[in-house]
Amino acid sequence: MSVDKIRYPGLSERVRDMESQTECGWFDDPRKENGFIDLRPFADDKTVLKNPHKGWFWHFIDNGFRHGFYRDRTKPGDHVEYFPGMNHLYLRFDWSDAEKTEGVYDFGFLDKIMDEWSQYGYRFSLRVVCYESSKDMSFATPEYVFLNGAKCYDISEHSGLQPDYDDPYFLQRLEAFMAVLGKKYDRDDRVEFIDVGTYGTWGEGHTVEGDGVIYPVETVKRHVDLHLEYFPHKFVILNDDHIVGRIVHGNECQEMLDYAYERGLGLQDDSICCDYYSVVNGYDTMRATWAFRKLADNAPSVIEFAHYGYIHPTYEDFYRNGLTIVECLKNSKATYAGFHGYPDIFYKSDKWLAEYCANRLGYWYFVDSAVVPELTATTHNVVYVTMKNEGWARAYNDYKIKFTVRSGDETVKVVDTGVSVTCLDTGESERFAVKLDLTGIPDGEYDICLGVYENETPIKLALKEEIRRGGDYLIARRRIRGV
Repeated sequence: MSVDKIRYPGLSERVRDMESQTECGWFDDPRKENGFIDLRPFADDKTVLKNPHKGWFWHFIDNGFRHGFYRDRTKPGDHVEYFPGMNHLYLRFDWSDAEKTEGVYDFGFLDKIMDEWSQYGYRFSLRVVCYESSKDMSFATPEYVFLNGAKCYDISEHSGLQPDYDDPYFLQRLEAFMAVLGKKYDRDDRVEFIDVGTYGTWGEGHTVEGDGVIYPVETVKRHVDLHLEYFPHKFVILNDDHIVGRIVHGNECQEMLDYAYERGLGLQDDSICCDYYSVVNGYDTMRATWAFRKLADNAPSVIEFAHYGYIHPTYEDFYRNGLTIVECLKNSKATYAGFHGYPDIFYKSDKWLAEYCANRLGYWYFVDSAVVPELTATTHNVVYVTMKNEGWARAYNDYKIKFTVRSGDETVKVVDTGVSVTCLDTGESERFAVKLDLTGIPDGEYDICLGVYENETPIKLALKEEIRRGGDYLIARRRIRGV
């Protein structure tokens, strides 16, 4: 449509060149500190980052090794690498899976899984169970323990022998087993954590579908202590039922919470989104959000939801298209989230849920800005980095800032600053002052790259791929003046 130039006397042809207003770039803002770099235009909150010690896990051994369950449909060569942020496999096995005969231990079934899947970047978590409440799993505790006189109960309606969790011989043999298990896996870097599963039905810290007895609090403490004693180098995670299952015993609930807190335990909730919990609890279906928030000071929070085919779509009004899960993970400050089910079905049905949670589980680091002033080939350089954690939890492993000086594709110097970012809790931002020792670098122009590392393992940051350089991110180009 032509415009009437008579009506608009100031109308003229455009003579200025058009400029892009959508491309991102770093710049020094003269209104701010010398060397200020605004990195917010490079923020990337869409790319799913697969980082260590956080994310989704899958029940690979589910309800005892003798049950194939969901792993039975995994085709040879399929290691579920398509699933966003899948961190590890959860190996929930029975005591009798590894010790069928007294004193004869066989962990080959665990080693085979770990050796194969670790090649694809997977880690593992463990739970040892002593009672399954299953017709074909009558002896989760080895049968010899009962044959030798350990007190037990015939739970005929569920078919299986449940141990008396306080029986002296049962505890003696259990301790012998835990000592062997700890010796084998406590220092195995592939194991993320072990949760306390030796007390209760399915290892969940309650006796539903068992004898229904709430055992003395000292008995539960004994089971906790066995895990702490033989896994001193791992996070030990307590099920919330060990705590809230005692609420009818008055102050024992608080006593168990304090006991767990003082000993550095984290917390796990099994089977959120179940119909019963969805009715009696809040939107997130949890009973003990307050306990998670307290123990999150110590160790990762772990959330598992019920069998996927059970809650979705059967209980869609409780599942709420996954919003229940999001609320739960956020409220519990979750680092890990796991599920029973086939990963391919889950991913096809809830792809966006899986991706949304993958980054937010645990830590998720953004870099808002940096200040990189003039640099000299001396020890007298200070730069500033402002970072924010947008994840649902803090990190529980030590991640430190490194700077790499590069000339083209050549690494000139790596400076391990020793500055840790692990202090950043969810939603927190901090400006870190970082000293750079640049001695020995010849006078010249260089790329200054920022990285966050766990020892030699790079932590992926929420920054665009275009500025990524290996495990680092290019944030500035500076002249380093020689001396």
